[in-house]
Amino acid sequence: MIPRINSIVPFALFALLLQIQFFDGINADFDGEARVVPAGLDTRCKAYLQISEEDCVEAAQSVGGTLRHNQLIVGDWGRTPQGCFLQTYDKAIHFNTNPDAVNNGMFEPICIVQAEEAAYLIPHRYHGTKCIPGHNFSRNECIVAAKSLGGRLRNRSFLVGNWGTTPAGCFLEASDKAIHFGTNPDGVNAGYFQPVCAPGEITPTLLPRGDGRKCAEMHDYSVDECIAAGSAVGGTLRHGRFPIGYWSTAPNGCFLDPSDNAIHYGHNRNGVNMGVFQPVCKSMATEVNLLPAEADFTCTEEQHFSEDDCIIAAASVGGVLRGGYLIAGSWGHAPPGCFIEAGDKAIHFNRIDGSNNGAFQSVCLDG
Repeated sequence: MIPRINSIVPFALFALLLQIQFFDGINADFDGEARVVPAGLDTRCKAYLQISEEDCVEAAQSVGGTLRHNQLIVGDWGRTPQGCFLQTYDKAIHFNTNPDAVNNGMFEPICIVQAEEAAYLIPHRYHGTKCIPGHNFSRNECIVAAKSLGGRLRNRSFLVGNWGTTPAGCFLEASDKAIHFGTNPDGVNAGYFQPVCAPGEITPTLLPRGDGRKCAEMHDYSVDECIAAGSAVGGTLRHGRFPIGYWSTAPNGCFLDPSDNAIHYGHNRNGVNMGVFQPVCKSMATEVNLLPAEADFTCTEEQHFSEDDCIIAAASVGGVLRGGYLIAGSWGHAPPGCFIEAGDKAIHFNRIDGSNNGAFQSVCLDG
């Protein structure tokens, strides 16, 4: 009996293109995790997440695939996805050897699941919400990423459009979790949509309250990055809103109001923190050198951090704020500038030219 793959290619070519492999059981060599990508026009696996022909049967069976007449169906088709896939109506397992094939929407690719493929959903909806630049999924990746977060295909359709009131890239409509992809790079979220974003390294530092306290130069987050960075240090959106303003008594850039940890963004470069707010800053671990706790060990003149920069620099090499505060003073027995007390790693800043008695570790610019 001829397998029902003749719907994919003309029957006259079937004998030339099709190979059939018979199986007595499952191939036990595949040790990864597989995922079904919903059928859709041109849906496919990323190149590095393709499943080999040898692993196709076990991987596909692990997600509900079946062997039609105990056969893996192998061919060189132009209208199916490359690699391992299922035919939608009966979940029959196939493998396509054509690297230039384009899914016509009738087949479900089977892909390897890797940690890098994880996605996160921006939970807060407000005007202008979007992914951090460089953290967008492509159109081909969108369905898999959104499905992993509870997204669904509305009427079995992947909705793609050039909308002006939605974010660019992959997103869900909040009302029914329908998966969409916006192709308009200038689209602005009207507040009804939840962007689906690729994770990336966000390692912010939350500074304590203090008059004039701000992020070090070049260590501010952008307005697009602020929600993700603020959330990473315990920030929340007050009543679902992201306040952005031109305040004179708040720091420029991303910050939290510690009364309720509400995330804010200040656009006033001349704004001065009146001591109430906590700046959210980028870390700078690659720029910092922690000297050993030895007598007379200190930074050179060119390696000193300023008092404003001291907390971020010291925190990046293991320093902590004792009681939530930077300890600043004038000590003759401690090194000048930024340092850590060796015993409890408390961050200090010495405003005079003292001499290290061996109990402190200077925090220096690396180089």
